[in-house]
Amino acid sequence: MAVVTASHARIAAAGVSLSAEDAENLLATSGQLVDVRSPADFHRDALPGAVNLPMDAICWRYRSLKRWRPVILYGNNVVHCQRAAQLLAGEGFSSIYYLASDRTDRAGNSA
Repeated sequence: MAVVTASHARIAAAGVSLSAEDAENLLATSGQLVDVRSPADFHRDALPGAVNLPMDAICWRYRSLKRWRPVILYGNNVVHCQRAAQLLAGEGFSSIYYLASDRTDRAGNSA
């Protein structure tokens, strides 16, 4: 599993893709799972333990997250996760990941 530190700002701004297994391991220790989809999508099928910080609100609601804990983002496409990662990196978060799954494919399309 790749670890992003403050010295890797360019990488952190884009986020690092995690497998489901790596995400589970990170969540078991200290990770924060963040769903960047709309509230309607979140209520329909959120992952257990996730908090909803939709793209249109993440710029001010990120304050509910702990900067010193890893953040795992997921959404309808990888572009939203990368944009959220850039915002969080700019606000001092240093361990930012996105979930690589059928929810977020590499092409940036909904699966």
